[in-house]
Amino acid sequence: MLSQHEVVPYLLSRDFIGSRCVVDGNVAVIDNSRRNRNYRIICPDGCYLLKQAVGADRIATLSREAAIYQQLFSASPTNGIASHLPRFCAYDSEQQILILELIQDAETLREQQQRLGRVSAHSAKQTADALFALHCASATLQEQTSTPRASVLSLHQPTLASYRNVSRGALQLVEIIQKQKGLTDHLDQLRHEWQPSGFIHGDIRAENFLIPVPLARDKRPVKIVDFEFAGTGDTAWDVGSLFSEYLSFWLFSFPLMTATHLDRFIHIADCPLDKIQLAVRSFWTRYAQCMALHDSESGQFLLRAVKFSALRLFVMAFEMSPALSSINTYILSLVQVGMNILAQPDKAAAELFGIAFCHD
Repeated sequence: MLSQHEVVPYLLSRDFIGSRCVVDGNVAVIDNSRRNRNYRIICPDGCYLLKQAVGADRIATLSREAAIYQQLFSASPTNGIASHLPRFCAYDSEQQILILELIQDAETLREQQQRLGRVSAHSAKQTADALFALHCASATLQEQTSTPRASVLSLHQPTLASYRNVSRGALQLVEIIQKQKGLTDHLDQLRHEWQPSGFIHGDIRAENFLIPVPLARDKRPVKIVDFEFAGTGDTAWDVGSLFSEYLSFWLFSFPLMTATHLDRFIHIADCPLDKIQLAVRSFWTRYAQCMALHDSESGQFLLRAVKFSALRLFVMAFEMSPALSSINTYILSLVQVGMNILAQPDKAAAELFGIAFCHD
């Protein structure tokens, strides 16, 4: 595994940076490791993100991600997806190292919301452009395997193996979901509604959209990153996942200090729901226009995306639970809102997301 001080010699050996930058001391290596070894390299010769896999499972994941980046970046320029990606630089299969362009002067969608204290309708439209370009790239790709994210459709039916490494909080969540009358039926039905309609990101979250800073209209496009779960899947899953990300800005902006009913806190949220709805509508309107979704087709797609947003809220709850011995009220709020959405998805589209739902 490359240590931080070994990164520069490695890049020198592969001609990504020149010796003059090293001699002049103009190379910065920043360790941003999480699931993989991640290093940000900044120097006059170029700025790079270096990812190295840690563990056998990560090697397979990173190899898949590298292949997808390479294929997406080399896709036909007519679909425009390359402009929404960091440049693919190299993949070292021997040392399991992926090198990408480091996007400068950008922040994630979540960082933008936290910095501004609000959501941006313009950014929402830009994310729609990026997601549209990705979903239209499927015809040019050789990668046709199903996204691993399809497994979340059986979230309420954990396998025996999955029980071995889950926290007590996660077990509580499974129990809550399984005990809700009619909820498991909704989830089973949603699994049947899954339509492998195109190439999807599979793990859409606010952290995976890079927004230009400062936000200049009609200049640099939004970038999408992290394609570990990409593959053939239901494009409505990506859309619903982004709906849930915007909803989380609202859910996590009001105080849930004690276990009490969610309605008591709605009106004191730091990020008001009506502002969230404006951004969601801006995203959906642009995306539907780009995808040429009309009338009943648009309504069916929207309804499926809204349902998927509920499932994505459940995923968020599970992702928050491993460090907890018991579930807290923030996790309960995700589950409660998700259940409400699945119970009345058409009403949720209109009243929660602020999108008029058109029946057939």
